[in-house]
Amino acid sequence: MNISAFFRLFQPKDKVFYSLFEQVADNLAAMSKDLVDGLKSEEAITEGFYKKMEDYEHANDKLTHNIYIELGKNFITPFDREDIHQLTSSLDDIADFIYASTKYILLYKSPVMPCYSSFASIINDSVLELKKAIYAMRDLKKPKEVFAHCVEINRMENMADDLFSKEISALFESNKEVLDIIKIKSILEYLEDVTDKCEKSANIIESILVKYS
Repeated sequence: MNISAFFRLFQPKDKVFYSLFEQVADNLAAMSKDLVDGLKSEEAITEGFYKKMEDYEHANDKLTHNIYIELGKNFITPFDREDIHQLTSSLDDIADFIYASTKYILLYKSPVMPCYSSFASIINDSVLELKKAIYAMRDLKKPKEVFAHCVEINRMENMADDLFSKEISALFESNKEVLDIIKIKSILEYLEDVTDKCEKSANIIESILVKYS
């Protein structure tokens, strides 16, 4: 290895990592928006809609892989390698659980219930706040703005918890068949888990800011 190549290993790669995280945020925002649009109808979701969610999930997997490749290539990172790994993993979980939600709606042949759409709206709002937080993280120059977005994500997760409790209670009091109750409960759990993953990502971002602000 020549001397110039050696020194390149120690050059900060902030722009690479920030850019990749922003691409992940953009992909998640597009995915959550299409989730809202796809769950507006009360009919069963289509194969086409499911395929679109699958494509988003695969795109997120590729971006996640690219971040891990950059971690392996570079000694200097914008913040701790462990924090980068944790944030990458938590963002990937968001895509995974959105995809799983739509997969089981399709597999269970479940009609789209109004509560699915309500969860989709909270998910989309949470992801948009997460996107704003990630864009404001660049160079860690806007900590107050990032914190504000994280607080909003936490508030939305509480809304999702309340909605989940309400819908589960109503489900158990309904006249639906036991098998249908099991299917709907499973789907609601996946949808609620998405907001948990958004909150986890926000908590990781807050931890990074505490270390570096």
